[in-house]
Amino acid sequence: MRLYLTNRICMSPFKYIFTYSLRNLFLCLIGIFVISCVDKTDELLSNTSIRFGVMPLTRTMVENDNDLKMVCHPEGGGKEIGIWSMYEIGGHKVSNVLGNPNGDVSLQYLGQTDWENYEGWTYGEYAEFWKPNAKYTFNAYFPKDVVDRTNLSNDSTFVIEYNTESYQEDLMTAYAFANTGLSGFNAATPVPLNLLHTLAAVKFQFLFKNPDGSTYQASDRLMACWLENSISGTGMAVTGILAFGKAMTDGTLNGEYIQWYNEDYPEPSTSSFLRRFYVWEDENGVAFNSTTSTALPATSHSTGSGLYASNEGWIMIIPQQIDSSVQLCFRMATTGDMIHRVNLPTTLFEAGKRHTYQVYFGQSNVKVTLKIAEWNELKSSYDIAL
Repeated sequence: MRLYLTNRICMSPFKYIFTYSLRNLFLCLIGIFVISCVDKTDELLSNTSIRFGVMPLTRTMVENDNDLKMVCHPEGGGKEIGIWSMYEIGGHKVSNVLGNPNGDVSLQYLGQTDWENYEGWTYGEYAEFWKPNAKYTFNAYFPKDVVDRTNLSNDSTFVIEYNTESYQEDLMTAYAFANTGLSGFNAATPVPLNLLHTLAAVKFQFLFKNPDGSTYQASDRLMACWLENSISGTGMAVTGILAFGKAMTDGTLNGEYIQWYNEDYPEPSTSSFLRRFYVWEDENGVAFNSTTSTALPATSHSTGSGLYASNEGWIMIIPQQIDSSVQLCFRMATTGDMIHRVNLPTTLFEAGKRHTYQVYFGQSNVKVTLKIAEWNELKSSYDIAL
C-alpha cells in the first residue's frame, strides 16, 4: 500500500494531468455515444407508425385472416373493428391515441388513407406514431357497430354490453400491449390483435328416432321454434356484460381473460303475456324427415326468419350456466297450434364452444341429447348474421 502511494506521489505532474484528462475524455465520449443512441432510438420511434396485424384464432367463426380482411374491406363486407387505445408515460395517461380524441376508432383493411399507398389495416386518414418510453394498451372488438361500451371500462379492463336478441353476430375481442421503453421492442412489428370468440353457439336438430336407435317413417314439418324461461328457475339470459383484459395479482394484464356478467333474464310467459326469445317460424314449415329410409334432421332456421337465416342454424348466446327451467318450444304441422315443450338439461354454455341439441321424436316420447364441440369445427362464415 505504501509503495503505491509513494509512486503516485512521485508521478510527474504532467503525466498525472494527462492520465486524468484521458479518463475524463473517455467517459465523456461514452456519455455522448449513449445519448446519441437514445436520441436515435427515440427518433426512430417517433418516425415509425403504429400498425396492426389482425388474426382470428381457430375457434372463431371467421376462420382465417383472408376472410376477415374481406369482410372489413370498404368494398367488401364493410364491417369495422373497434379500437380503444391509451398510453402511459411517467404516470401520465392519455386515452384514444389513434387519431380520434373523442372516442374509439375504426380499424379497416385498405381504408381510404394518405399512408403513402400503405396496404393493410388502417385506422384513419393519417397514421399515428409511437411515443418513446410509453406503455400502450389496445382493446379491439368486432363488429364495432353492434357493441355498446359502458362507462366501466378502464386501462386494465374493457367492458361492453351485448344483446343477443337484437344482434346475432360473431362477437370477437382482442387485447394487446406494447412498451416502447423495453430494449427488445421492435416498432416496425405490427401490434398483434388475436381475436377471441366470446359467445357460445347453439343449434337444435329434430329427428324421428326410437329409444333403441331405430328410425321410423313419419311425415311432418316444423312450423316454429323458440325458447322460454319457465317460472321454476332462473332460466337463460339474453343480454350480458362482458369484461376482458383483467389485471393479475402480480400487476400484469391477461389479454385473454373473458368474464360474462348476466343482466337480462326474460320473464316467463303468462296467459296474457308471451315472452319468447330466439324465435323463428316458417308459414310452410320445414320438413325434418325424408320419404326414404334415412331420417334427416332440420336445423333451427329457415328463410322465413331473417335474424337467423344466415347463421346456418346456429344461435349466438351469452355464455352462462342454465338450469332445467329453460324450455324448448315448437309447433308441428300435424298438431297445428299446439305448443310442444321440452325442458333443456342443466348446461354450462362456454365461450368458443358449440352446443348441438338432438331432439328425438320417439313413437312414445320425446328425448333431448346434447353434444358439445370446439368452435373450430365450424366452417368459415364471415357473414354470420344479417
